[in-house]
Amino acid sequence: MEAYKHSQHELEILRLLTWGGKEIEAGKGYDLEVVLAEADSLLRETKP
Repeated sequence: MEAYKHSQHELEILRLLTWGGKEIEAGKGYDLEVVLAEADSLLRETKP
């Protein structure tokens, strides 16, 4: 079950990265500091 949760979380991160890439191509997006803070938050959630 834990492996499944981990793979689902990784999939969500990949979806967000893809979405971000599409926004960059379209000239939209978020400030780098905001993105890095959100990434740090997500990574803290996954630490055992």
